[in-house]
Amino acid sequence: MIRDWTVEELHTASQVIKTEGHLGYEEFCDQLNKTIFSAFCKDADNNLIKISGPYSRKEELEKQLQEHFCHLKVITVLSEEDIVFIKEALG
Repeated sequence: MIRDWTVEELHTASQVIKTEGHLGYEEFCDQLNKTIFSAFCKDADNNLIKISGPYSRKEELEKQLQEHFCHLKVITVLSEEDIVFIKEALG
């Protein structure tokens, strides 16, 4: 039988899940709304570096790069959908 959970039940379950080291309900829902973005950068030796992660917007990844990887030159930031589209167009 299926039933809707109350807000209190979801909160309690979420807290139990978090104590086990997993994402709570709120964090899980937040992750569902994110897209994998990849930044393609070059370091001082001209090596190409790819940095990927889940973000709501590409600007979030760009901000993280500026704050933590300011020594890298960002070439572009693409979503996984962008990368698939480019691969299909080239292939």
